[in-house]
Amino acid sequence: MPSGARAPRWLVVADDTTGALDAALGFLGVGAVEYRVAGADAPADADVVAVSTGSRALAVHDGPGVRRAVEAAAEGSSVRVFAKVDSTLRGWPAEHVEAVRHALPHPVTAVVCPAAPVLGRTVEGGRVLVHGEPAMRAVAGRDAVAPAREDRLTALFDAPLVAVDDVPAIVGTRDTVVVDAFTEEDLDSLARVVEPLGQRVLLVGSSGLAAALGRLQHRDGEELPAPEVPRAARGLVLVTSAHPLARRQVAAAGDRWPVVAPPPLDGDRVDHDTALATARSTADAAADRLHDDAEAVVVVGGDGADALLRALGASGVRLLGSLAHGVPWGRVRGGSRDGLLIATKSGGFGDPETLDRVITTLTKGP
Repeated sequence: MPSGARAPRWLVVADDTTGALDAALGFLGVGAVEYRVAGADAPADADVVAVSTGSRALAVHDGPGVRRAVEAAAEGSSVRVFAKVDSTLRGWPAEHVEAVRHALPHPVTAVVCPAAPVLGRTVEGGRVLVHGEPAMRAVAGRDAVAPAREDRLTALFDAPLVAVDDVPAIVGTRDTVVVDAFTEEDLDSLARVVEPLGQRVLLVGSSGLAAALGRLQHRDGEELPAPEVPRAARGLVLVTSAHPLARRQVAAAGDRWPVVAPPPLDGDRVDHDTALATARSTADAAADRLHDDAEAVVVVGGDGADALLRALGASGVRLLGSLAHGVPWGRVRGGSRDGLLIATKSGGFGDPETLDRVITTLTKGP
């Protein structure tokens, strides 16, 4: 951490970049929120820092890499840590959480609840459901790069399902517990229960729990005015997600903005190295096309978001607001396009018209 910098109040550690930004969005009421590219110095003025391990598709997580990310932001301070996992359990969420746990300088009980009810993703009986169906029956179980492997949280984390009100008594006696949540109110209740527990707990969830924590910790206790989204007449769309919904969204948006995307990947499964190399080459192509007259870029896919920031030589993104649910926007920090408006989304978020609506919002402006 740079000399003279203050430690952040929260650190969000996600396994991909769009997930880090989406979860960090929930903390906007806490103060200044910034996503940092791995290896970049922690910002001196951020209340919330989000980082990505880039490890969603990796069964063996880089423990030292996670430890460096945590130490760079925290440096022994009283920062609290939120481990962001996919709301449909794509990838290796249990391994991600264990890597974060071992990076912390003190013992914690992980409290797991990846529900995002506004997206139709709930935790019922310790199982993740997507619109009422087990997540393994949804698209997440067929993801080409990082499929979900289990939707029963109790089995995935080898942990008991407990009632929200029982969490304080269990903290310190178990490594991990699972909590149900059907509604936003359930998540608000969980946030209120865990708040007094401080650094004794590692909170594990998705954008749903992050938003509940942000609502609880709002520094003024009042609704923050949404920042005005500037008009962006000329922009670019970068797509690296292989999710079928992402392809439908691109088709629905038509040719309103140029789209940079790789050709369809072969087969039902794609290994991590191939997916990452494809994302990087596609992001490089997008960076080359982001000439000075491009006013905004919309990125669909976590690997692509990280690769584009690196291709631009950026240190991160200062998060400013949301264009739609699950579509945070902000300004690129540093590099060749410092100040560029950037919006990101997971390939599986939204409906077929989401990307089209995002472009409409940007082109209309305030």
